[in-house]
Amino acid sequence: MAVHKIIKYLLFTINFVFFVAGITILGLSVHARSNRADYQITDNLLPPINLLVFVGAVTMILGFLGCCGAVREDRRLLKLFFVGLFAVLFMMLALGVLGALSRTEAAQEVVKEHLKELLPLSAAPKDVQESFQQLERSGFCCGFFVGPLDWGNSTVVPDSCNCTDTSRNCTVLDGRQVYSTPCMTYFMTWLDRLSHTFIMVACGFGILMILGMVFSSVIGFQVCVKKGSVI
Repeated sequence: MAVHKIIKYLLFTINFVFFVAGITILGLSVHARSNRADYQITDNLLPPINLLVFVGAVTMILGFLGCCGAVREDRRLLKLFFVGLFAVLFMMLALGVLGALSRTEAAQEVVKEHLKELLPLSAAPKDVQESFQQLERSGFCCGFFVGPLDWGNSTVVPDSCNCTDTSRNCTVLDGRQVYSTPCMTYFMTWLDRLSHTFIMVACGFGILMILGMVFSSVIGFQVCVKKGSVI
């Protein structure tokens, strides 16, 4: 009996985490989709945003069903929760494999397609230039694709390209040292680290999903034993 209660409360806790995570994912993705201009979201990035909206909504619903099923020990809710978790887990595995195989090349193409219209950077809007200069300072890089010449010519290369760290790759441009590494290298390194973080988070959710399916099966089986029926 004590073990049954422990599993019940663990299942409720896991589903409450799913419920809160679903609300968070849904809220952030809807906010990003509604403010596309602020986040510079192009049409190419809409499908992943829409997928996040769907995943957030499904996770929230499953979390709610799981909480109700755990508290009420409702066999039908637990069964629906199990099937939903299994479907989401299968979808996450499929998307994870596809993402792991193509994330670098796809990301490069999306970034190139979005930023090539901003070249030369000296002709880009002022807010874009300021944001890019901040990227150059933090990433110890200059330009985006080929280096300082992405700004147009040597006379318009900003101070953010000045080589303040001599341990980095630098070159001489009109008598001053500037970073020679294009920011594409820094950006892709950052993106790769971010993707690894997402993979770790997804693995954590995957483990919680498997535990949720196991716990829901155990509780559902115990409910069936009490009622003398079979799921």
